Amino acid sequence: MPDLNVATTDANMRVNSAGSWADARDVGTAGVIDNTATSYAAGIRERETGGAYTVRRYYFAVDTSGISIKPTSATLKIYGLTNVGSNVIAVKVNQVATGSTSANFVAADYGQINFAVPFSSEYSATWNTSGYNEITLNNAALNEMVDNDNIKIALIGHDHDFLNVEPASGFNRTTGFYPATATNAANRPLISYTLPTPGRSFAKDYTINTYNKDVLSVQYGKSSSVEQVPFFLGVPGPARLRGRENAPIVSTGKKKN
Repeated sequence: MPDLNVATTDANMRVNSAGSWADARDVGTAGVIDNTATSYAAGIRERETGGAYTVRRYYFAVDTSGISIKPTSATLKIYGLTNVGSNVIAVKVNQVATGSTSANFVAADYGQINFAVPFSSEYSATWNTSGYNEITLNNAALNEMVDNDNIKIALIGHDHDFLNVEPASGFNRTTGFYPATATNAANRPLISYTLPTPGRSFAKDYTINTYNKDVLSVQYGKSSSVEQVPFFLGVPGPARLRGRENAPIVSTGKKKN
């Protein structure tokens, strides 16, 4: 299962103590952006205190330019720091956002979340502060990985930020974690993914599957098994004249003058 590291262009974005829930959640530009810290004790936050609202989110990008075939599965791994709560979800950040694997996220990317396209289900397990929290990415994320050179993600609170539910008076949920700038490489976030199992490159009806979408070819060396290769490609196989499962196509030839 290959791993893709989160780029060091990641950022923690915050709107602190806004006068209304909408002013905290739905504004286009973050009030504070931090892309240098080596850890975030309250990197994700949903809070109401004395009529003021706070939202904090984690934005990041991963280089997927080397993925040409849709993965069968992928897992976002976030190393936990503090455990006040989890209840987080990964959501799509629009490709037009400034942040990428080669450019830092900026405060104006705060409003580039596409709430209609979650990249995972809610992660509500006990937040692990001594290892990775593994968040399974969904089909929308897998498509994003093969369709674009970067996948851009925001990890946000689920119950209030994602669902757009105003927190009750005094509510405070924070989630801590290590970003891509963590001092210890073993704490840095990443995405692990799995590619499809290679299929047959020569079908029984003579179809060559080598270049079909989402199919990996089986590659054979001279010393490898050649059971799939028909004789007219160089080596006798199951499509040879004797023992083949499909009848040959017979037609009259064209008359030559």
